[in-house]
Amino acid sequence: MSDTAVLPRTGYTLRRDRCVIEISPRPPLVRGRLTATGGHWTPGSALTVTFDPGSLRTGIPFLRRACRGDELTFTADEVAEDPFVVEGSVAGRAVRLRGDVRHRDEHGLVVWAAGVVLPARRKPRHAGPLVRLLARRRLRVEIAIEFVR
Repeated sequence: MSDTAVLPRTGYTLRRDRCVIEISPRPPLVRGRLTATGGHWTPGSALTVTFDPGSLRTGIPFLRRACRGDELTFTADEVAEDPFVVEGSVAGRAVRLRGDVRHRDEHGLVVWAAGVVLPARRKPRHAGPLVRLLARRRLRVEIAIEFVR
C-alpha cells in the first residue's frame, strides 16, 4: 500500500447527467440550457467546467444554429465554499456566480449558484447579428451541478 492510499480524496468530478447550466439575457426574452461535457473541482481551489455551445436547447429554432463552435471552458482559480462564490471567465468574458452547497455526503455534493456573465469587451469577429447582440448584453447564468468523488 502506498503512503497516499490512506489519504482522503479531495477532488470532485462533474456528473454529466446531473448538471444544468441555464442562461438568459436581460430582460429575459429567451432562455437556453447548455450541456456540460466534463469538469472537476477541488474545494478551496480550482473549478473547471467544459461545455458545448452547440448543445444549446431553447424554444427558438434558429438560435441553436447561431451558437455553434468549439467547446468552451469555464475556469476559476479560487472558489470559496461557504458561501459558494465563483469569479472566473469563459471565452474572454468575466463570470461572477454566488450560491451555496445544497447537499453534501461522503460520495459527493450538489452546488447551486446564480450570477452574471459580463458583456464582451470586443465584438466577435466571425459572428452573425444575433450572436453580436448577445455579446453586448449581460447574461444571467444559473447552475446546478452534482460533483462526485
